[in-house]
Amino acid sequence: MTEPQARELIENYLEGYNLFDVAGMLSCMHPEVVFENITDGVVTLRTDGKEAFEAQATQAIEFFMERNQHIKSFHFGTDRADVGIEYFAISAIDWPNGVKAGTILQLTGQSIFTFRDGRIASIQDIS
Repeated sequence: MTEPQARELIENYLEGYNLFDVAGMLSCMHPEVVFENITDGVVTLRTDGKEAFEAQATQAIEFFMERNQHIKSFHFGTDRADVGIEYFAISAIDWPNGVKAGTILQLTGQSIFTFRDGRIASIQDIS
């Protein structure tokens, strides 16, 4: 995969994410995609396969009134891209961890994407 192809795939995935378009997100993914959310070095969520990702992504929609991931940096290597992300969201519901509905969430982090067969094979969201 070339750098322009990888960047386009990631931008399409993020567009789907930002628009709450799960089908758009899934169209970028390999059937065996692995997703991990890592916070303070701990894996807080992991899905294996497109169906598991779809279930989690569909459920997550109800957590947010608004959400946006924006690329701040992009570094490409062979079948891998390290992407600096700026994240903004507004919670739609009260969360079990104490975040209240209407809370603005802003953070910066990193997402690591790997690729296989012209699709996203894994995503690690690190904050």
